[in-house]
Amino acid sequence: MYGNIKLQSQKYSSLAFASFTITITITILMMLFLSSSLYSPSHKAFAASPAFDEVLISDQELKSLKSHWVQTYGNDSTHLKSGYANLSAVNYHSDGKTLEATFWLASNSENASTYSELFKKIRYGMLIAIVSLPQNSGYNGANYDYYVEAANGKWSEYLYQLSSTGSRVLLKSRINYTQPFGASTIGRGYINLRLDLGSINYPTKYGLSFYTAESYKSNEVRDYSPWIAVPPATISILTNPKNIAIRQGEERLVPAEIGTEFSNNVTSITFDTRTSFISSGLNVSTQRIQPPLFKINVSPNATIGVYRVPLTASLLISTTSSAFPSLNDTATGYVDPEFQVSKKYPTIGYITSPANLTVSVIPAVTFHETFVTFWSTYGTPLAILAGGAVGAFSTVIVEYTRSRRMRKQNK
Repeated sequence: MYGNIKLQSQKYSSLAFASFTITITITILMMLFLSSSLYSPSHKAFAASPAFDEVLISDQELKSLKSHWVQTYGNDSTHLKSGYANLSAVNYHSDGKTLEATFWLASNSENASTYSELFKKIRYGMLIAIVSLPQNSGYNGANYDYYVEAANGKWSEYLYQLSSTGSRVLLKSRINYTQPFGASTIGRGYINLRLDLGSINYPTKYGLSFYTAESYKSNEVRDYSPWIAVPPATISILTNPKNIAIRQGEERLVPAEIGTEFSNNVTSITFDTRTSFISSGLNVSTQRIQPPLFKINVSPNATIGVYRVPLTASLLISTTSSAFPSLNDTATGYVDPEFQVSKKYPTIGYITSPANLTVSVIPAVTFHETFVTFWSTYGTPLAILAGGAVGAFSTVIVEYTRSRRMRKQNK
């Protein structure tokens, strides 16, 4: 009886252990399957572009392009260049999944009658250049074109993928919908745009150029912003030596590298809107822009300490390069009319960002340090020279003594 109970107990224990083992195995397999599916490249649930806070493109930056208005079609602008197409500033930000931009327009009208004018169209859009793609890809560097357009009081929304062959692919559209004036997307002196970044595969680094277009019959003008980097670039400074320590009363030239992930082509360096930094006997100025070279002068009575020298650097970014082949508009046998407009897209922009140059001012060299430095540099050669001189002098003395003794003996 006791033996049967013991056997049944062992049987149940074995079954329980086997069940537990199977459960653990299934759980581990499910976890491995879920983790592989969640983190696989094809899974988009957690995909997102970089998020960043709101950025402003000012009117001054917008006017940094050589031409404020670009005539893209025709040669007559009589009915064009209205305040509704005059871009005064742009605010933009992203949560990583949606890019939102507000166009601030020169017109501050309280009605939208101009959007219903016969033969007139007004467009608000953004060109997108994907950094991972080669320069000269797309239309003059732009790989996507997203815009909303008003015609006869109706609005349409389009997203195109652009090709360097002279063609484009429509990825998204919403045609002929009514947009009431004064709503959240269009109002007195502003237009709001919202781009789903998933529709362009959540790029990690990209460039933007905002634009407006106004057309009347067969004539059109556009107003572009320069290209800007997304996410907003942070400038880094690498100096040689890495840690700058200069004594009181010294002057030194310090070469440096200034760059971002988008560019290292420095075009200007300023110190709080000035050409040099001066504080407590420390003077820092720029001797050369490209490649950067700083001149650091420390007066004999400069205050000892660590200085953080604030500066602002601007770097040129470009969406095209002469090193690559030019755009090909004959590969398909059909050239999209927008391709001809693309040849007038802006191709440059600037990254302007603050940075800090760290300089340590240390005490002037003492007599002891001067002697130690001098002896460590010249001590061995001087010792050899002195030894040789002593040896030569000793030889002369010995010879003189021996000659004198011989003369005495001869006498």
